[in-house]
Order: sequence, then C-alpha cells, then structure tokens
Amino acid sequence: MQKFRLEETEIEEDGSFLYLASVVSGSGGTEEDIASRIKKANGVFVQLYPVWRNLNISKEVRIRIFNTNVKSVLLYACETWKTTNQLKRRLQIFVNKCLR
Repeated sequence: MQKFRLEETEIEEDGSFLYLASVVSGSGGTEEDIASRIKKANGVFVQLYPVWRNLNISKEVRIRIFNTNVKSVLLYACETWKTTNQLKRRLQIFVNKCLR
C-alpha cells in the first residue's frame, strides 16, 4: 500500500473504491465490479419473488420484468468492462440460474 502526502495529511492508497456504483481498482476492477453487480441483481431478483410465484402473471410478462429490473441492474455500466469469455460465462450462469 502506497502513501501520499498532501500538505500535512498522509493519504493511503486504497485497493479499490466505488465510483458511480461501479468498482474501480488498480487491476481495472472488472472482476470485482461483476461480482458486485451479480450481488445487486440477485437482491433485486429476490425482491421480485412474489412476481415469479404468481401464476396469474404470464411468462412473457415475467421475462419483461426480469429484463427491465434484474438485467438492467446486472449490466449497469457494462460498456466499461474488459470482457473475457470467463466473465461472460459468469454473467450467463447468473441469468440462467434466475430464469430456471
């Protein structure tokens, strides 16, 4: 951990931080950001359990709700991610698990 000095104050370099709800780190933060996004999207998915269990709501409407609520949280700021096949696979596994 590197320390900086600003006037009389010592400032320590942090390994990672949140900026506009995205994780930023020295290594780029893509893996950490995706893990954070999966946790947040899972939270939204859990909140919508009554919708998933309601048999009066059609499958098409439930998929639209999933795409607009869960996927939007999952893929927020994804255009800044350095994508690899492994990271794409992690995202697809989460989506498949939710849609099962």
